[in-house]
Amino acid sequence: MPNHAIIVGNGDPPSSSRFFELMSTKSTVICADGGLKTVLKYGVIPDMVVGDLDSVDISDLRRIPSENVFKVDADNTSTDLEKALIRTIDIGIQAATLLGFTGGRSDHVLWNLGLLGIYHDSIALRMVDNHGEMRLVTQRVRFRAKIGQKISLSPLNTRVEGIVTRGLRFPLSHESLELGVRDGISNEAIENIVEIEVGCGNLLVLIHLNSEHGLNKWEPQIF
Repeated sequence: MPNHAIIVGNGDPPSSSRFFELMSTKSTVICADGGLKTVLKYGVIPDMVVGDLDSVDISDLRRIPSENVFKVDADNTSTDLEKALIRTIDIGIQAATLLGFTGGRSDHVLWNLGLLGIYHDSIALRMVDNHGEMRLVTQRVRFRAKIGQKISLSPLNTRVEGIVTRGLRFPLSHESLELGVRDGISNEAIENIVEIEVGCGNLLVLIHLNSEHGLNKWEPQIF
């Protein structure tokens, strides 16, 4: 079984180029409820559909083998993404890319971002849309970027301390960021290798993409 999954939600769908860029690697494809519509639109039959199925068309569901559909009772304590994440972890997958979890309802987006922190110790996650990708950093990351690429740093919840960056136009040296006090929005890569270290806290790294930028290459051993 691949150690990576693509989990597709019912938010703003990715462009076809972004979707098939990700599909070029062998991954398990998991739909969180209504994400099934997006995957079928691109001619892909997912390996799994997880959720309470309230956003799924019956005609779409009939195209999926019944053994690949995992219905979870509806409740107000978890979203379809969380249900899909729990299933993904249960089957032993170690990393996942989340698509279709931005846009639409802002409350859902905020909750989905929070899940990056809740499940960070159980699975390596990144969230990707047509505008960028984001990951949670709690220790150290090193990745390739293009010169001039915009990179934003934002605390997920509480104050983040001891931040050290290399390869950015506005470097941080054992400094802190805090929501509503100081942010790290719209920094810029000045080298092809960017490194970010965190002393304490949960830091979101948002890498802005455009039509010229493919997804960034991260060193997996230090997510």
